Amino acid sequence: MPAAPTRGVAAHDDGHARRVGVLRCLVASMVVTVLLAGLAVLIFWLVVRPKPIDYEVTRAVVRHFNVTPPPGAATANATFYLTFAARNPNRRVSILYEWVEFRVLYSGGGGEQQLAVEDAPAFRQPRRNETRLDVRAVARSAPVAEQAARELRHDLDAGEVAVDVRMRARAQFEVAGVRTRHYYMEAFCSPVVVGLSPSAARSFKSVPCDVAIS
Repeated sequence: MPAAPTRGVAAHDDGHARRVGVLRCLVASMVVTVLLAGLAVLIFWLVVRPKPIDYEVTRAVVRHFNVTPPPGAATANATFYLTFAARNPNRRVSILYEWVEFRVLYSGGGGEQQLAVEDAPAFRQPRRNETRLDVRAVARSAPVAEQAARELRHDLDAGEVAVDVRMRARAQFEVAGVRTRHYYMEAFCSPVVVGLSPSAARSFKSVPCDVAIS
């Protein structure tokens, strides 16, 4: 009879030891997985050495710009012609843009006013390539705040208007035929000063963009 409790204690100790052993194996596996993932990222960086993507507005023209002032609902109408340059300086990385969106914004009147939005077609950008996108963004009775309408009319009288251009896209990077997960690209270009005279396009100065990838 006294031997029975001893066997029970021994069985309990064996079970506890097995659980501790399994837990240690799991922790070791997780550590190895993290180390291998980090090593893979390091190797990728050493081999590919990715460089940042550059974006720039190289041309901007506006036509048929008019503002309906208050009282009543203030609106803006215009057609913006933009040339947007995307530069991929990487030797081994190509980029697949699944969708691209452009917004023309006016930062006045106490807040950001959206004037026009336009989508660009999907495209693939090869390595060491500059792709230029011609965008036609139309503002059709775009609502603007009362103060923004007054500032826009002042800009029109002055012969030029300063807007912001925001590009958003979803893309994948491709290295040696292998694609990464999806990333969201965003470029913010400001200020894009657009002259209203027919000859203003010849004197336009390119505007580099701030870039964020998430």
